Amino acid sequence: MRRALQTIVLTSFLGLVLAACGGYSQEEAQTKCDLERTAKAACMNDAAYQQCMSCFEECGDTCAIAESCPLQYICSE
Repeated sequence: MRRALQTIVLTSFLGLVLAACGGYSQEEAQTKCDLERTAKAACMNDAAYQQCMSCFEECGDTCAIAESCPLQYICSE
């Protein structure tokens, strides 16, 4: 009984941790990158926008913006 309870708790914990590590949906990434494009239009070309989308879809909140022009996006973890 105790072993089963430990397994359930561990499985639930891992599920929450893995869910928090996911990237953004396409719509969430597009919203974020559209805001970036508006705020930093001079440095956001089409290639930077696509890199932004890929980074946020893959990394979510861990996507970092390198201070460069054109902008570069990298997963910080």
